[in-house]
Amino acid sequence: MKTIQLKIKGMTCPSCSVAVERQLNELNGILDKFINHVTDSGKISFDDALVSEEEIIAKINEGHYKVAGFENITNAIEVPACPTCGQSGQLVPNTVFKSNLKPVFYKQIDSAKKHFACMNPTCKTAYYSGDFTIPFDGLKRELWYKSYSRKKIICYCNNIDREQIKVAVQQQGLNTWEEITGFYRKKPIEKCELLNPTGLCCRDKFNEVVKKFSH
Repeated sequence: MKTIQLKIKGMTCPSCSVAVERQLNELNGILDKFINHVTDSGKISFDDALVSEEEIIAKINEGHYKVAGFENITNAIEVPACPTCGQSGQLVPNTVFKSNLKPVFYKQIDSAKKHFACMNPTCKTAYYSGDFTIPFDGLKRELWYKSYSRKKIICYCNNIDREQIKVAVQQQGLNTWEEITGFYRKKPIEKCELLNPTGLCCRDKFNEVVKKFSH
């Protein structure tokens, strides 16, 4: 058994720690892991006869999170262009589909394949994998970054939209994620890797919206 300590960039909430742990679960040979978003750290024990330190780092670097000092170690995942608009998308974890897709489309997802979100605001495609696409209206809730979304949800875990943030900031004097989600929800939750359609934490975008309405 071998144990390594890593500094991991990009984590902002408990859900981020869970997301990194889920990534590591895809590897054979991981014996124990403790990922802490507060200290931006990861302690990972593994069987070095089954998996290498480089493979572990490459797996973490596969998505949004990066191991500090080893950003160049990757699995070299090619992000294909959206077959609808031709623009490059963003890798999303398959964990987001059960919560975000309508049942008829969820049944079509091949969990053995990698899927990508089309980030083009005007494109009607939400997700794709090869030539397979999920249309924008195949989701239970609209994607905030699509230009034709009527409700701009910012925190999907707690179903808080842009207008609710505006009210909380300008009428209630609240200015943090904790204060605003606590104002609208008795027990705020953080399960971004399951509930956010991109699988990423909303906090950076949330803070950006708060800042805009604070002026």
